[in-house]
Amino acid sequence: MKNIKHVIWDWNGTLVDDAWLFVELMNDELNKRNLTKINVNDYRKHFTFPVKKYYENLGFDFKVESFERVGRDFINNFKQRNLEPDLFRNVIHILKWLKRNNFSQSILSAQENSILNKTVPHYKIDHYFDSIAGIRNIYANNKIDIAIEERNKINLNDDEILIIGDSSHDFEISKLLNINCILFSNGHYSKNRLIKNNCLIINDHLELKSILG
Repeated sequence: MKNIKHVIWDWNGTLVDDAWLFVELMNDELNKRNLTKINVNDYRKHFTFPVKKYYENLGFDFKVESFERVGRDFINNFKQRNLEPDLFRNVIHILKWLKRNNFSQSILSAQENSILNKTVPHYKIDHYFDSIAGIRNIYANNKIDIAIEERNKINLNDDEILIIGDSSHDFEISKLLNINCILFSNGHYSKNRLIKNNCLIINDHLELKSILG
């Protein structure tokens, strides 16, 4: 991957270490419904896109309540706490290294766009990115449409672009756009799930220096 010029970052679980928060918020919802609570390992084994399917697998019954209302409640609670997680160790170091070595960078996230664009500046890293793009609704169904739009703004060849994420959905995006992909193993998907994608996997952001250098 020595010819990469632009890096597209996922946000949740890739740059920000927030799987634990999603577990705590989900357990609040599960507890209200007398459903079995989860831990981080459970979450990383079973979280998926579209998120509605994940909810159903946890026991939510959308015949008796609407997914839209459940999703709104979850996001409203998330917005109260979304600045609690820290960035992963070495994130700022690798963002600086990429910028210093003339890589352009952007963020592509399944988080709702207005929330995302309020959150990233909180960590004082927004100046590293040419664009910060989230989806247009709160339901985290997928980020395919916004991915296509963002790809069209990058005036580079496919083989010069790399997407880095923590889920199989990020790998799906890379295949759709015909760009390179690296998956990070300490986010919202377990490493065992990521291996099935037959994609390069990193366990620490600093590994990118040898891969891209």
